[in-house]
This record gives sequence, structure tokens and C-alpha cells, in this order.
Amino acid sequence: MATKGKEKFELVVALDIGTTYSGYAYSTVEDFKTNPLNITYIQSWNAGRKRMVSHKTPTCLMLNKNEKLVAFGYEAEAAYAKLIADEGHKNSYYFHRFKMKLCKREAITKNMSMKDVTGKAARALDVFSLSIRALIDHFLKQVDVPLSKIRWVLTVPASWSDIAKQFMAGSAMMVCFTI
Repeated sequence: MATKGKEKFELVVALDIGTTYSGYAYSTVEDFKTNPLNITYIQSWNAGRKRMVSHKTPTCLMLNKNEKLVAFGYEAEAAYAKLIADEGHKNSYYFHRFKMKLCKREAITKNMSMKDVTGKAARALDVFSLSIRALIDHFLKQVDVPLSKIRWVLTVPASWSDIAKQFMAGSAMMVCFTI
């Protein structure tokens, strides 16, 4: 299915930054050969003190005042809610439902910014790449497969402009250089 030079991949992992929820699914190369529809979802996103388990997590991201990742998904929701209760949210960034910003923008550039829920701006490329990285890190905690044995796929809406698709590819490339 997927080879790069002499390297053979064991897994193909699809990452989906969704409008409301995000997640991933994977298939082993061997499973794909015998049954291409045998796709695995890891049910491991926890919410509400781990009482609810889901295949997906909310598409939201929390950054600290230095724009470094604090949390993604349910963990970001909980951490930001706690900060609001303690009046400590003013030094953090909280982004949610940010994917559609690429759908509606006419001038997408690698240096464009986007505003969080309080109006503070951060570089959009960082918001997307940190979200991709959070999904990858979460997946890697679930499986015991060397990174070199994984082929990554990032889903994007077919209706997006080529520029929006290139922006997502650029976000993914930023992650490649940090793993």
C-alpha cells in the first residue's frame, strides 16, 4: 500500500481536524490488504472526569501567554473553564471552531492571524499545526509503533480552495519538523 524507498509502513493514520470535533482513525497495511474497510477508531478521548468516552474530541485549543500548547479538545475545554472561574483566562488563548476560518477567508497567507474567543490574535499556522501535533501525540500514546512505520494522512474538505488546502499542508509540514 505505502512504501517510501525501502521503508515499509505498518499503519496509515488519518487525522481529521473537524469543524466541531476532531479525531483520527487508522488501518494496518495487512488489514487493508485483506479488508480495506477494517478501520480502527481508538475510543480514548475522555470528558467530564472521564465519565464519557468518545471517538472524537472537541476542536478547541488552549495556549499559554507565550502561545505554547496547554491542552487540546476536552482537556482544553476543562482547563479554560477552570481559568475563567479563577479569572486567570486573560493570559491564555482559547480557540474553538477555528477550522471554518479557512473556508471563509479570501486572502489566506502563512502569516495571517486569527482571534481567540476573547479577541487576542495568534498566528493561524501555529493554531492549526499545534492542533495537528496534539492529535498525533494523542495517537502515539495509544499505540506502540515506531514513528517511521506510520504514514500520516490529513483530511481536508474537497470544497476548500487550493490555497486553504495548501495552508493545511503547510501546517502539517510544521509538525513534521518538530517530531
